[in-house]
Amino acid sequence: MPDASGQRTHIPSPCWDQKPGDVLHCTLGPKHGGDHFHAYTKSRWSNRGPARQG
Repeated sequence: MPDASGQRTHIPSPCWDQKPGDVLHCTLGPKHGGDHFHAYTKSRWSNRGPARQG
């Protein structure tokens, strides 16, 4: 949605890769390096590369 100046605002989404065998999703930015991380539980898991969405 454009802001008052008519410019579009980009809101980045989180990585959202799901932890294997769990319901947790990565809460880091979309292009983060290293392991995935869930902020609330402070869980980490291996970054196996881009996850399929959908």
